[in-house]
Amino acid sequence: MKNASLFLALAIAISSAATVLAQRDAASKIDGAAYEAPYFYSSLGTYQDNAYSHAVVLREATSRGEALPKAIAKEHTDAIRANLAAANKHHGSLRAATKSNAKAGAHLSEIEAHHKVALALTDQLDKEVASGKGDATKTNKLATDISAELKAAGEKHKKIAEPTPRSK
Repeated sequence: MKNASLFLALAIAISSAATVLAQRDAASKIDGAAYEAPYFYSSLGTYQDNAYSHAVVLREATSRGEALPKAIAKEHTDAIRANLAAANKHHGSLRAATKSNAKAGAHLSEIEAHHKVALALTDQLDKEVASGKGDATKTNKLATDISAELKAAGEKHKKIAEPTPRSK
C-alpha cells in the first residue's frame, strides 16, 4: 500500500511538471499584439507616472512659499522630459498596436495633448528659475499645472485599458 501511494504521488508530480513545462513553452511563443499592446500600455504608464511623481515633488517643494533653487528644479524638469520622451516612444508603439481601435486612438491623442502642455509648462518653470531661484508662488503654480496635466494624462491612460486588447 505504501508503494502504491508513493507511485501515485510520483505520477502526479511528473504529470504536473509536464503540464507546467508545456504551459511555459506555449507562453514563450506569444508575440504580436497579444504581447505588444499590453507591454506598450504598461511601459507608457510607468514613464508617465514617473513624470507625474517628479511634478508632484516640484509642487510640494514650493508649496510652503520657499524659493526653488535652479539645480533642484533642473533635476526634476529633466526627469519629467526624459520620462515623457520614453513614454512618447511607447505611445507611438501602442498607437500602432491599437490602430484599428478608434476609441484607444482618441485617448492617445488626448494624452499627447496633455504631454505637450506639460512640456511647455516645464520649459516655463525652467525659465522662471534660470536666474538661480524662482519665485515660489510662480513656480508652485507652474508645478501644480504640470502635475494636473500629467494627472489628466494618467486618467486618460487608464481609459485605454478597456478598449486595448489585453492578455488574460
